[in-house]
Amino acid sequence: MSLLRSLGPLAGPSRPTHALLSFTTMPNALAGPSRVTRLPAASPFSSSAPVEKLKSHSGTKKRFSPTASGLWKRGQAGKQHLNTGFSASRINRLGKIAYATKTQVSEVG
Repeated sequence: MSLLRSLGPLAGPSRPTHALLSFTTMPNALAGPSRVTRLPAASPFSSSAPVEKLKSHSGTKKRFSPTASGLWKRGQAGKQHLNTGFSASRINRLGKIAYATKTQVSEVG
């Protein structure tokens, strides 16, 4: 009688020790051709969910508008409030249209 069986229920399952040491083996890559099934192409009439498009950023749509020449125009910040200490020329300059920079254009367009 083995030592594990003599301990009774404290010894754990009554399986042979070689069963506890068995490992599952991965299939050998050199064994033969793999059986990869190709999924059918998605049809426009299929019931699977389509890939959704990303939404445009709502705030960007409201802040930038394209011109006929391909530039993007935007408003200037800093004219709404807390500007009583600004000179009149500065407030007038902030009211003019500004054009988007290269970095902004790469994000917008």
